[in-house]
Amino acid sequence: MSETSWLRRIQDRLTGNGLDRRADWPSWYREYADSFQSPPPPGTPLHELPVVVLDAETTGLDVRRDRILSLGALRVSGNSISLADKFEAYLPVPDGFDGSESVSIHGIIPNSSRYDHTDEPTLLAEFLTYLGSKVIVGHHIGFDVEMINRSLLRHGAPPLRNAVVDTADLAKRLRPAGYWTPRHDYGLDALAKRYTIPLSDRHTALGDCYITAVLWLKLLRRLAVKLDRDLVLGDVLKR
Repeated sequence: MSETSWLRRIQDRLTGNGLDRRADWPSWYREYADSFQSPPPPGTPLHELPVVVLDAETTGLDVRRDRILSLGALRVSGNSISLADKFEAYLPVPDGFDGSESVSIHGIIPNSSRYDHTDEPTLLAEFLTYLGSKVIVGHHIGFDVEMINRSLLRHGAPPLRNAVVDTADLAKRLRPAGYWTPRHDYGLDALAKRYTIPLSDRHTALGDCYITAVLWLKLLRRLAVKLDRDLVLGDVLKR
């Protein structure tokens, strides 16, 4: 192999380019991709679209360096949060991370027997099976999606294909930042307080999922009143 070809392969691997060859994808990603017959159009009524509320707990906030420690998700259909139909998985703290920050923020004790740890490709395969083609909802969800995409890239898979809705963005549209609403008031803690949502199990993946799911339903009710009609997918996608 020439030096140019070798460098191009390395560059493609780092950027995610060159992952359009279906035969090179892991089998679990091919099965996930097959669930996308066609994306739901923006005019699809929201009550017809089950969503997955997602949260990732990580070793830090640097998407290039840090790793996922825990992934949690809940399904929401209409006005119902399905607590029984949940996804929860833990990864051991990777080499090179001391885990002290995860204990102080998430309460996740590194490599503790308290958790049923799995490996990253198994977590990704099981999560994509759970997720399918459903719309992803989360708070400041861009970070969580990017962390998952980085994990997918490490195992030769392209990024997530799902439509994504950010509850922080939705809250800003309902109550834009200004004199009475400082910009820092769009964090999950501040919004939970504003909308009287108990902060139980905060900074655990499933706990944050539940808080976000309740926030999602409250925001939808307010948006429907504001627009004076039933909501469609296009109403909640980022503009």
